[in-house]
Amino acid sequence: MYSKLVKRGAVLLTAAMLVGTIPAYAAAAEATAVVTSATDVAQPAIIHYVNSEDPTKASSVATFLANPKVYTKDGKSYFRVDIQQVYDVTLTVAGKEGTKVAEYQATVQGRNGAQEVTYFTYDYGVESLSEIIKANTTYMVPGVFTEPQAHDLYLVINNDIDGVIKQLGTAIVAAESAEPKTEPLTKALASAKKVNNLLAKKADIEAALAALTKVASESPTNAQVYYVNDSDPSKISSMAAYIANPKTYAKDGVSYLRIDVMQKYDVKVSVEGKEGTKVAEHTATVQGRQGSEEVTFFTFDYAVKDLNTAFTASASYFVPGVFTEPQSHSISVVVNHNIDAELATIQAKITLAEAAVEQTDALKATVEKAKQAISYLNAKSNIQNATDALVEALSKVNVFTDTEKHWAKPNISQAYAQGIVNGYVNGSYAPDRTMTRAEFTKLVVTGLNLPAAKQELTFADKDQIAAWATDSVKNAVAAGVITGYGDNTFAPGKNISRAELAVMVVKALKLSVDKAPKLTFEDAAGIPEYAKPYVAIAVEKGLVNGVGKNKFAPAKAATRAEATAIVLRAASL
Repeated sequence: MYSKLVKRGAVLLTAAMLVGTIPAYAAAAEATAVVTSATDVAQPAIIHYVNSEDPTKASSVATFLANPKVYTKDGKSYFRVDIQQVYDVTLTVAGKEGTKVAEYQATVQGRNGAQEVTYFTYDYGVESLSEIIKANTTYMVPGVFTEPQAHDLYLVINNDIDGVIKQLGTAIVAAESAEPKTEPLTKALASAKKVNNLLAKKADIEAALAALTKVASESPTNAQVYYVNDSDPSKISSMAAYIANPKTYAKDGVSYLRIDVMQKYDVKVSVEGKEGTKVAEHTATVQGRQGSEEVTFFTFDYAVKDLNTAFTASASYFVPGVFTEPQSHSISVVVNHNIDAELATIQAKITLAEAAVEQTDALKATVEKAKQAISYLNAKSNIQNATDALVEALSKVNVFTDTEKHWAKPNISQAYAQGIVNGYVNGSYAPDRTMTRAEFTKLVVTGLNLPAAKQELTFADKDQIAAWATDSVKNAVAAGVITGYGDNTFAPGKNISRAELAVMVVKALKLSVDKAPKLTFEDAAGIPEYAKPYVAIAVEKGLVNGVGKNKFAPAKAATRAEATAIVLRAASL
């Protein structure tokens, strides 16, 4: 069986490569129309050619079948189809061969360009146009097989399910990811999977989709919830420590929030001014200041107006011996509004801005606006806008003690604002200091956001790579940015040359060097052969420049300012 499947895959792949990946029916539709009998009218039909071994997939032989039509004549039903005559393709329907009624030529577009192909038009008598019909296709590829190969399939006529089955597939994926799964959801999911195939009737798919959608919406599923401090929305309420396992669901047009409320200190929670409905009770072990302890939780359901907007809540508690009456906290509840990453980013930018040497009025004002944007009640877009404004303001000031009059000041400030570079603890940047290979590797990986890698380094001198650079070197190796020297060393402390710098940046950007222009620098002969196409592309893309008098100085050590400017340009491509 495996050998047969491999052969089928090979012939169909060969066919696709020679004829093209565009379905034959698309190309044939542009050909001269097939002449039909004056006594019948064949109507275009929706046909699914279904894989007999996996009915969730269309048969690959559909590539060779075009312009499906149906008609009735003298009380009998007929299926008409154009069959591409590449590889001597034949089709039998319900065990019977068809009647050839026409022949024509059509141009199909394949990977190797346009190709003239012959189509034969066949009519097949069928018992019913509404039932699943068994069919079989044979094909022969000279030089690949010594005899024709057979391929079973099903024909399903006018079952217009493409849109609804796509919706069902999406609903199934969503339901499978829902946690926890209730028993009704599990059953609805199983039923949906049974009809998630091209042989199912549209009405059955629609019914399964409706049932799954309804049950999924009514099944409490885990939710991301923030319990926000009402007096300071940049902070989470301390009462969040007593609320667990938030879930949401909808039923009969009403939205619900379900939470577990810890019963230590007689904690009570009301949502939108209403108490919840208790639906369950359980005990759990929690870790407190005095160690682990068993605590009871009550599970409550709260009906809310809208889960998509923040809503009000309050929590009260009572500690005997500490208070004489219950204490109350006002809370804003935000559901499925994950903005932790955005809040972390804007806070990091504020820290950078406040550390800048030059504190202009414009920068100070932008920092204040950014601080005001830090709120769990704020929209992601608003936080992002405030972050972008802060980065722009920060890039316009001098951020280090030794860059105010340096030619690279704008580049350095912008790279700092974007979090690509840092200075030294004394507030300097040392822009004219040379940069080591380890330092530049970290700069490239950070500036161009290269993906993380886990494989271990194999350089002979890997123990000489500082801890702060190790992960960056791993990422650069995995991305093909660096390979090391011929003696299998990386030389992390060696100054990076301008030629090496150009090679690494071009590789990091995955720029093609196949059509690199000719170098015109006077010292081009001094550029290592392996580096010449990379330098040429780097120059062409405006990433690197000469050093004056039409020279490139390939062996010269790159400075921190030069390296910063080049990586910043690369990041903007």
